[in-house]
Amino acid sequence: MNCPNCGRELAEGEICNCIPQANEVPSAPETAPVMNEQPPVQPQPEVSPVSAPVQNTYYTPPVAPVMQQNQPQQPYFTPQQPVATEIPARTDYPEGYKIKKKHVAVTLAVTVGMFGIHNYYLGNNSKALAQLLVCLLGSLVFGLGAIVAYVWATVEAVLIFAEKNDKDGNGYKIMTFEESLAREINKSKE
Repeated sequence: MNCPNCGRELAEGEICNCIPQANEVPSAPETAPVMNEQPPVQPQPEVSPVSAPVQNTYYTPPVAPVMQQNQPQQPYFTPQQPVATEIPARTDYPEGYKIKKKHVAVTLAVTVGMFGIHNYYLGNNSKALAQLLVCLLGSLVFGLGAIVAYVWATVEAVLIFAEKNDKDGNGYKIMTFEESLAREINKSKE
């Protein structure tokens, strides 16, 4: 049998110590090895304890892969798009429609909201009537109705202010203070 790297003739079971060339690829053996056959054991050269290399016994953490400069980092979290379950407020105000203003509704809700005045202003008449009845009839029971109605009005004021509730009773958008101010400036310019 010949060495696949240097071509030197080898004896049975002998392994060549030549170094393969960089451009040469060792060829596959001509015969398949037998499964039960043990490979020959090569004697290792004796190494004196003085010249033995020192092995590193410390833990070496794995190296993290380095990102290319042009690759964007993948996000850790992919946010889901919110599902629109509510119909957005309409902004196609009809001619002569009295547009409701957010700052007026919040002021009414904080001051006299326990009587439902802010809901009357916004056009939510059934909610305003329920709030008025809770306040008046509930006051007969140790005054708790007024407290409950005031907490209810305060929560609605916060929802209107945070624009979670941005529609009036007819489904039109409640105008913010900035929008109403810009509208008044545009009217004065005309």
